[in-house]
Amino acid sequence: MHKKLKKDIKNINKVFATKFLDKISKKTGFVKRSGKITAEAFLALNVFSGEDLCEKSLSELCGRLDAQYNIQVSPQALNERFNEDSVKFMQEIFNSLMLQQNNTICTKHKELFFNRILVNDSTSYGLPEKFYNEFKGTGGSGSKSAVKIQLQYDLLSGNFLCCDVFSGTESDVKYLDTMDEHTQEGDLRLADLGYFKIDYLKKINDRGAFFISKLKSNSMVYMKNPNPKIRPNGEVFKATEYIKINIFELVEPLADGETIELKDIYIGSKKELKTRLIISKLSEENKKKREIKHLKAVNRERGTINDRSIAWNGINAYITNVPEIILSKEEIHDIYSLRWQVEIMFKIWKSVFNIDNVKPVKLERFKCFLYGRLISVLFSSIIVSTAKDIIYEEDSNEISEIKSFYHVTEFFNILRIEIFKGELAISKLFKRILNVIRKLGIKSKKKGKKTINQILKYMKISSNDLVSMVV
Repeated sequence: MHKKLKKDIKNINKVFATKFLDKISKKTGFVKRSGKITAEAFLALNVFSGEDLCEKSLSELCGRLDAQYNIQVSPQALNERFNEDSVKFMQEIFNSLMLQQNNTICTKHKELFFNRILVNDSTSYGLPEKFYNEFKGTGGSGSKSAVKIQLQYDLLSGNFLCCDVFSGTESDVKYLDTMDEHTQEGDLRLADLGYFKIDYLKKINDRGAFFISKLKSNSMVYMKNPNPKIRPNGEVFKATEYIKINIFELVEPLADGETIELKDIYIGSKKELKTRLIISKLSEENKKKREIKHLKAVNRERGTINDRSIAWNGINAYITNVPEIILSKEEIHDIYSLRWQVEIMFKIWKSVFNIDNVKPVKLERFKCFLYGRLISVLFSSIIVSTAKDIIYEEDSNEISEIKSFYHVTEFFNILRIEIFKGELAISKLFKRILNVIRKLGIKSKKKGKKTINQILKYMKISSNDLVSMVV
């Protein structure tokens, strides 16, 4: 059996073991005395029932408990079980599964320069207005009530490093401190503009980690002046030490698709961040697509627009502290495009797991549904990421995440029983799921489009490269 698969089975068994569930249920207050609804049955109801937990009536859910677990409770009794203690129980199980997942060390990409490739993004969606006091939305053209979920994701291992739930009005920038806690030496962060802050990028650099970030259109960009004015005492006139760079003047003479690089560039008015600057000029067709998307976003978010932001749609501008010997200027865009993996993940959350299909139920019932969905997503992600590694290693094939997640959910009706029976039962079922993904979950090859593994090959490093960097 594959080492990672074996480790996954052990980790999942630890979380879904009856002994562990009983411990967590007592710790969170979910079980205070012996009752009809066990921790096991309640967890299965929330994790493997899908959107039914919010859509079905309490009577229908009681019928399901009777049919599947021989548990007879009244709708009123079930409604009372959806309380703050049950929310804490579900949240604790989710966090425990995430912790166990991160105990599985990724060994697939040992030859790469970076230890991990981290992306961070958020997804939000509207909720029934009755949840407003707990989950405020933006209002206006948006929802009066909304939830935002922040996800930190390692592209190499497929691990969820951190996943937190907030009100829909919470700013992405406020999450930078949490992101910083999870940054380690040797990591590569693909930074989204929503989290753009020079101080944060500097922290990444100071920690011995790396970043590739898009540049904000209003950022100040400077280079050292090769011929500054010198005082009689030999000191440089501070006003002449740096030259401000006009990016649009640099782009103007470029052909469509052409890429240039400026080394040793200083970002921000204080010039505290030294980076490489990579700029590409887009074709008119791609520029128009950007402009349409930009205008839609402005209208949706009731933002403002100016000539500079419109002109910015015609270029890609990246800053990075990754050495040129590791990634050339031509490779930066492709590496940054890996960020779309987290966008695919959010698409799966909504299209396969229907996490945004929320009805106006009791608040605690919604929260149990939410964490139940997150557990099912994380659980499925563990299986899919391992299947991805095994199938690529053994067959040199890449799988489709959307297809693979869908195939995992097809086993939920069996998983709700087998997941609690120990490692042997989990192992047998996982092997079945792996075979289905191998047969039916392979990604269709698109002509001219690079695969993830083709892009990752850019970051392979030889002993000669390492010697060159040291020298």
